[in-house]
Amino acid sequence: MLSEELALQIATFRFGIISEFVTGVRLGYGERERLLRQKTERSYTIPGSNRTTISRAAIIGWIAAYKAAGSRLDGLRPKRRSDVGGYRTLDQTLRTSIRELKLENPAYTLPTILNKLKHQRLIAPDERINVSTLYRFIRQEKLNEIRSEDPKDRRRFEAAYPNEIWQCDVMHGPLVREVADGPQRKAYLCAIMDDHSRLIVAAQFYLNETFASLKQCLQSGIERRGIPQRFYVDNGSCYRSTNLEQILAGLGIALTHSRPYTPQGRGKIERWFRSVRDSFLPLFGEDGQLLGALNERLGSWIDEYNASVHSVTKATPYERFKANLSCVRPAPSDLFSHFRLTELRKVKKDRSIQLGGRLFEAPVRLIDKSVELRFHPETPLEVEIFYEGLSYGQAVPLDSRLNSRLGRDFGDSVRVKPHADDLIEHPSAKACSGQLFGTPIDQAPVGMEPI
Repeated sequence: MLSEELALQIATFRFGIISEFVTGVRLGYGERERLLRQKTERSYTIPGSNRTTISRAAIIGWIAAYKAAGSRLDGLRPKRRSDVGGYRTLDQTLRTSIRELKLENPAYTLPTILNKLKHQRLIAPDERINVSTLYRFIRQEKLNEIRSEDPKDRRRFEAAYPNEIWQCDVMHGPLVREVADGPQRKAYLCAIMDDHSRLIVAAQFYLNETFASLKQCLQSGIERRGIPQRFYVDNGSCYRSTNLEQILAGLGIALTHSRPYTPQGRGKIERWFRSVRDSFLPLFGEDGQLLGALNERLGSWIDEYNASVHSVTKATPYERFKANLSCVRPAPSDLFSHFRLTELRKVKKDRSIQLGGRLFEAPVRLIDKSVELRFHPETPLEVEIFYEGLSYGQAVPLDSRLNSRLGRDFGDSVRVKPHADDLIEHPSAKACSGQLFGTPIDQAPVGMEPI
């Protein structure tokens, strides 16, 4: 039986294939056929399958299923089958790591790669890996054909309209304090730039470069500037988070990673970071200042940058961004719920599920089922249960003393709604928190804060 984890991986993979057809880009017939042909000619590592290619009919079918489901990721989940298991020879993390190692040094042999994977603790020291499977994977992916002297296409590119591509990167900043008498800690500047206009849609100094910081910055940018079609990042650990892939897929955003050790593709935001180092930090970035004060000064400085004429575009980022707002998709009303983390858990026979050291109760009919738990770390007691793409409402914190007084049958009828009432298609929206720097402009689409 297909596991919930594998079903989610398959749906996320399928969205990555069709993202260019469903994220708002208007393609002519010739362009559409060219993209379809390119995708059918490539080799892929497909979750839950030994196949490496995708047919034209499969791609068209996924596009139709995604649209039929209201542009929701659930439409790309595989149909349940009782005769097929979820056999995989290599998990996605190992596949990605093997590719990156071969790109890092094409001369690496398979024994060298295995040693490096063990050193990175991606393979346990005593874990046995089928060497024939690894050779077959490297051969199918044509990783042995990579040559260090291969010429690289480094032509300049620019998105054709606002929110087509957002570039994101992190810069190491100065030492700061959270409170006046606190210890000094390094700050990290997480920034997101619209590729077409060079508008800084979100930027803030954080005390770490983890997924949590990236998530807050991205959520702030989408809340104010709408939904991008593509999110272009490097290969850092925070950008390889499964939760990031699921959040972006749920919002209809394609995730693109630059090739390892080739920062040229993110040249625009790298040049902006140079301006931060040369023009901002010498004025305001003295070591030891308060983090809050540093971010306030950064906000004012970014306002000036966004309102200044760019040397390449010959227009201000604000003017260029608002010149074609018809291409901008506004943020959904339930944006806050899209940024929840997802954990997979199996419901025990006593209906309990454990998450973050806490016990919760699930509906009786989910016993022995693997379910998705969606939650915000800031509100750990608000956990929504999903099974096969449907919501079964909020998980109830377990109270064993109350259960002992209510009894089994009476407890179920009081604490858990009947199955038909439990199904919730649209969770209630909550106010989205987060800080974004930038002066609003008018003429924004309905549902999005004026730009």
